[in-house]
Amino acid sequence: MVRSRIRILSALILGVLGCAPQGHYRSGPDATEIVAADQALCPELDAPSTHRIPIAYVEIDEQGFFQERGQLEQAIALATRPGKPKYVVVFVHGWFHSAGREDEHVARFKCALNNLQSIDGNAGEEVVGVYVGWRGKSWTLPGLKLATFWDRKNTSDEIGRGSLVEFLTRLERAVKPTAESPNKLMLVGHSFGASVVFNAMGPILMERFVLDAARLASEKAAPGHSQSKAGLVSGYGDLVVLVNPAIEATRIMPFYSMLNEYTSKQRDLLAPGQPPRLVILSSEGDDATRRTFPAARVFSTLLESYLDRDLVTPYGTAIKLSQRHLDWQTMGNVDELQTHWPLKETQKWSGKCPPNDPDWLMRAIEARRAEQREKGQDDTGAGWWRVFGGSTIEVAHRGATTPSNPLWIMAVGTNLIENHSNISNPVMICFLDELLGDPKAVKREGERHQRERGK
Repeated sequence: MVRSRIRILSALILGVLGCAPQGHYRSGPDATEIVAADQALCPELDAPSTHRIPIAYVEIDEQGFFQERGQLEQAIALATRPGKPKYVVVFVHGWFHSAGREDEHVARFKCALNNLQSIDGNAGEEVVGVYVGWRGKSWTLPGLKLATFWDRKNTSDEIGRGSLVEFLTRLERAVKPTAESPNKLMLVGHSFGASVVFNAMGPILMERFVLDAARLASEKAAPGHSQSKAGLVSGYGDLVVLVNPAIEATRIMPFYSMLNEYTSKQRDLLAPGQPPRLVILSSEGDDATRRTFPAARVFSTLLESYLDRDLVTPYGTAIKLSQRHLDWQTMGNVDELQTHWPLKETQKWSGKCPPNDPDWLMRAIEARRAEQREKGQDDTGAGWWRVFGGSTIEVAHRGATTPSNPLWIMAVGTNLIENHSNISNPVMICFLDELLGDPKAVKREGERHQRERGK
């Protein structure tokens, strides 16, 4: 009896000692800073950085409330201060991380922002970072860290449904008050941070995708939403990116199915220059989402019931989908749902990103159509490919979705995203910058598409 009590007491003591702190890391004026990337922490830098990047920190507690509401106001003020057009990047970290000053992802975020500001095409813009912190690590004892999977997954759901929705909504309205705004806004979530982002923005993205697709498909005037643009499907800001998302694939199926339904009825529904709005990237070297996540989901879904279905693509091909597999695997790792072939680097990166080509997607689709016509095939443009000159990355459309679908799901080679935690490879930063493109050029492309459709 005495030994049993000692064991229980020891476990409780270890639990208390191993519990990560729950308070915030940034308070008052410390919630914003102007930083220069540290050459010692950014191996891609061969000289001290000359850029001074403003960063704001917004921290969310376990139940989804702001740790300190003043952080919200400071972040919005920083992102909208007078001066050059703003290029705002919001990053939500994942498992095992925080907003602590020594956190690895805080350091890498600073490197990523510096890489983005260093691109020649962004010289006329001011890159601003917003780092969203939450309690990604609940235990500090090495042997217990992996056992926090279910706890941190549930917490990421709670946080996404909380006050973060208010912050992201207000930030978008401040940064992009009109469709003509020259400012840019990118939202990135990593691992369980991708779960936070998806829980916060998923319903908003779905609503906007549906309203815009219905508006494009309708022969009459149809309602849009606050960010609707002529001839285009809009998402949140300019681009939402989920990197190694720890989210079951069943969560992306409503998006995939809905867009598939609209484009099956009208293959030319989307503008050839329609940019991606939701991009899902999953490293081929990510054991956490490719192995740990499915293994954990096996136990948490034992009592679930499943019904397998076939999904017919706009081109008449049936995709067989196992609902059980979709519920076990993450949304970036289901081959049947991947819209593009795995990203790969074709040659060594030169270290420079040239200015964006605003018509790159339209050119790639037209080149594919010409190739199809030459072969006597239906000139859909599906199956296009492109090597980005700046990033040297080859991206190739698989042909299951229409060529300019706003949802992109891709595996990524380990030379671009080595493993679960790698988040700031400068080649990938260049690639994402090219995907986001120029909002003004995108707007013109949407208006051209609308005129061609006689609307």
